[in-house]
Amino acid sequence: MKIAELTSLSWGAVNTALKLYEQGGASALKPKRRGRKAGTKRSLSVEQEQRVQKLICEKRPEQLKMNFALWTRGAVMELIRKEFGLDLSIRCVGNYLNRWGFTPQKPIKRAYEQQPKAVKKWLDEQ
Repeated sequence: MKIAELTSLSWGAVNTALKLYEQGGASALKPKRRGRKAGTKRSLSVEQEQRVQKLICEKRPEQLKMNFALWTRGAVMELIRKEFGLDLSIRCVGNYLNRWGFTPQKPIKRAYEQQPKAVKKWLDEQ
């Protein structure tokens, strides 16, 4: 009861802590990790995730008849909708991409379709 008074904890909480300490020492008092286990309750199955990753790595959106020049979260969201019929939020798609190790990047090369003369003319006129 003295511990309960000093710590402002209930007798039940103090009693539980004492029992845990007796059974496993100080390490037994360490709080457990909360929340669901990693990898559970995902919208995509492991096979679906692998399929999307493979498509992103091996194809460009235009090769899959999509109206995107690069793989963006929106493009991946559309790919998942097209392939599996799942509507995921843009944030959820971003979480998947982050989990898979894909990071936002700027293109290293210019687009191969770009016409420098036409671009210069457009920039000069507008």
